[in-house]
This record gives sequence, structure tokens and C-alpha cells, in this order.
Amino acid sequence: MDSTTFPSVRRALPILLTLLCIAGLLGLSATRAASAGAAVKPQNDHTRLPKSCASAKELIPQEPTVCKITRFRDDRPTLLVWGDSHAWMMIPALQKAVEDADVNLVAIVMGGCPPMDNLVGVDDAAPGCYRSNALALDFVQQVQDSGEALRVVLGGSWQRYRAALRAKDKSYTGEMARAMVKGTPRLMKTLARRGVATDVVGQVATVPADAPACRRENPYTCTLSRRAALPTAKDTQQYLLKVMKPLAGNRAPINVNGAFCDGNGCRGKIGAIYTWWDDLHLSATRSRTLAPSFARTVTALVDADTSTGGGDGGGGGGGGCSIPLLCF
Repeated sequence: MDSTTFPSVRRALPILLTLLCIAGLLGLSATRAASAGAAVKPQNDHTRLPKSCASAKELIPQEPTVCKITRFRDDRPTLLVWGDSHAWMMIPALQKAVEDADVNLVAIVMGGCPPMDNLVGVDDAAPGCYRSNALALDFVQQVQDSGEALRVVLGGSWQRYRAALRAKDKSYTGEMARAMVKGTPRLMKTLARRGVATDVVGQVATVPADAPACRRENPYTCTLSRRAALPTAKDTQQYLLKVMKPLAGNRAPINVNGAFCDGNGCRGKIGAIYTWWDDLHLSATRSRTLAPSFARTVTALVDADTSTGGGDGGGGGGGGCSIPLLCF
């Protein structure tokens, strides 16, 4: 028996095939949507780097790495984000901020590695953090030598290093905190001497380990007092203003906390967006909402490129770590 025996079936075949194609496309769309949804589950909502920079298991480079977030071209200005995982977690915000700008976005970041000038070379027998900072300084020099505009964004979990220093912490955190005493002010002077346009991101609110409102929550939806989330806000601000002064004068660090903190405290969830991915780091979705905080940074970089072809020398405005590789 073939389709000539039943003309009505023959006529219906094109319609049936069309319906099957539509069903297949809808199924594929549903699969893709489910996959996309899985990628932004709160527990997985963290900054992601190209595989060439860090594996899915590592999340953040474990060795000094120049990570090119966007396609890199030698003939356009470069925005460099530099520091520890508090710099790393700002990458989604910076990606969003530069998406309509013709600039390179590059990251030189390592967990637990504050931005410093450690007076070592990339190939020296020195801690990985020191060599990562040396790599960043070398990269800065390379871009400057190219004649293209450059702007740097420094980030760090400042209050944790300061707390480790006060506690005379003997761990790796304390080691980096002690290195910062001279290394971070020295970096500011080095960048100022080289005329590098630099912005510094201030301390970002975190979730303390002993926060009663957050117990047994994963992810956090709790609301914390500003004092709990930013326990040494005044001290940290004064520290940053002091070390930044040679580079930034009286300009304050960039403050992103207003996106989720107000007079009533810092909220773990606003609408559908979770603030924190873990106790120390913002979610990637929350980070992307912070792009306006870097609008002046990107504008200044683009303006410097179009007007002078170089940097403008200006700038913009605790708890236990659940992911050891990212402890900062």
C-alpha cells in the first residue's frame, strides 16, 4: 500500500512534516532554555573566564596569566582589571560596561592576590602572587609602549587583608597582608610615576560566617546590617584613600554597594537577583547590574584614546571562604 491509494493522506503529508519540524524546533528551544537556566542557577552563578585562562574547576587562574576577556586587537585601547577574586568578580560588570565600546578587556587576577608592586620579575623564584603582579606591571608597560590608551581597575578584599594584619594571621592570607603593607602603596606610586590612569574598587559587602540570619541558607537571601557586611568600612575607606593619594589625589574608590545596600542593610536577594554567589563573592548576575558603576571608567578610556591616544592619568569615582581557590 502506498500514498496513491489514499489521496487524502498524500495531501496531508506536507502538513504533518511541517508540524513535526515545528515540534522539533520547539523541543530544541526548550532544551537550550533549560540549559541556559541551569547555567544561572544561584549555586552556579559565578564569574566565568575563557578556558584558556582557567578551567571550570579552577574558576580563577592558578598561575600568572594575561586573560583576554574580549577579542584583543593591538590597535585599540585596553581596560585591565587587576587583583584578587574581588577583582575577578567584577569582570561581568566590566564586560557589560564595554560591550558597546571598541576596547580590549583584559584580566590579570589570582585568588588571594592583592594588587602590589613586589619588586620581582615574572620569572623570579617568588610566590605566584608576586609573579602575577609583575606580569601585570609588564603588561601595563607593553600597552604604554604601543602608544594605545590604557586604563587599570584594581580590586581587592581589602577589609580581610586588614583584619588578617591586625590578627597577626600566620596563614597565606596573613602573608599577603604583610606584603601589602609596602607592596600596595608602592604600586600606587609606580602607576602614578608611569602616568597610568587607574580606578580602585572599594570594599564590597560580604557575608560573615557568624551571621544568624544567613544560617543554613544556600544561596543567601538574608538581609545583613551594613556593620555586619562591612565591619571595618571606615577604616578600610581611610586606608584606601591614603594609599591611593599619590595616584588619585582626593578621589574616592568606586563604591558598588549602593546596588544592594541601603539604610536598612545589605540584602541577599532583590527581585530575582541574588547578591552573593558565596560568602565572599557577588553573583555574576548581580555583578552585571553594576556596569553603570564603571561607565565613567570606560568613557574616560575611550575619550583618552580619541583625544590623546594614551591614558589620562585620572580615575573614577568576613566570613570563611567556601571556595579555597578564591579566598579573596
